[in-house]
Amino acid sequence: MPQNIILNSLKQSFISIWKNKSLFVLLFVLQIAFFIIFSVINLTYQAKILGNIQAITSYLSQQKLDEASATDNLLQQKSLLGDDPLLISRNFNEMVKNFRLYLIYAFVLLITFISTAWAITHRLFHKFNSKQFAKNFFSIFVILLFYLGLIFLFFFSLLNISAVQLAAPSQLLIKYVPFFIFSVILAYFMFVSLALVSKTGLKNIVQKTLSIGIRKIHYILAVYFINIFFFIIPIILIYYFIESNLFILVLSLMLMIFSFVFGRVFMVSVVEKLEKS
Repeated sequence: MPQNIILNSLKQSFISIWKNKSLFVLLFVLQIAFFIIFSVINLTYQAKILGNIQAITSYLSQQKLDEASATDNLLQQKSLLGDDPLLISRNFNEMVKNFRLYLIYAFVLLITFISTAWAITHRLFHKFNSKQFAKNFFSIFVILLFYLGLIFLFFFSLLNISAVQLAAPSQLLIKYVPFFIFSVILAYFMFVSLALVSKTGLKNIVQKTLSIGIRKIHYILAVYFINIFFFIIPIILIYYFIESNLFILVLSLMLMIFSFVFGRVFMVSVVEKLEKS
């Protein structure tokens, strides 16, 4: 029965966490460190990108773009976009460059953190030595290079646009929606592959991932829905108590971090049961 595997995995996940408290605390601290570093990267490049956008909008707001002014500029052989029209392209190109740098830093951070976190998560279930830990870390790293590499390449392709194309967001949406859908599918299978590392070698990981991810999709979707539920609860609490109750706010933040750590543990527990069945 599907519910038996899910319920037994939930129970096993909590038992594994309780039996390996030190590893769980380590995962918890790593998750906090990840959020802090990611926030710093995000805020740094978000400020730079917003600065580029503000420079463009500020310059355009100073221009007279009405019909009479445009006609007058044409008669005087002046640019319709003022004295420094290249300011727009300069800031647009700078914005694209900053976003690319942001994606590179985010990719490096993600692949480093996820490899470490999943390798430790597998250690909660299997008492392997340092050699096996290193082997799992390498396997996870290779898996992430494939999945995240493809996803980030899709995002990079979004940046191969001009300022003129950016002015037509509906066309861009139609063009890149398939990339987004494909990225979601990749993410779905990626976590199945990561959960199989301890039980399946790299040469068989694709076959096992497709077998479990497709034939037993109802189990995997159940895992995702439960993990999303555990994540949404603290988000709701944060939304309602962000200004009224500091204790509940801090507790909610801890629960949110817990949901990420527990989500990996739960996924490994379910997928390894499915691999045996």
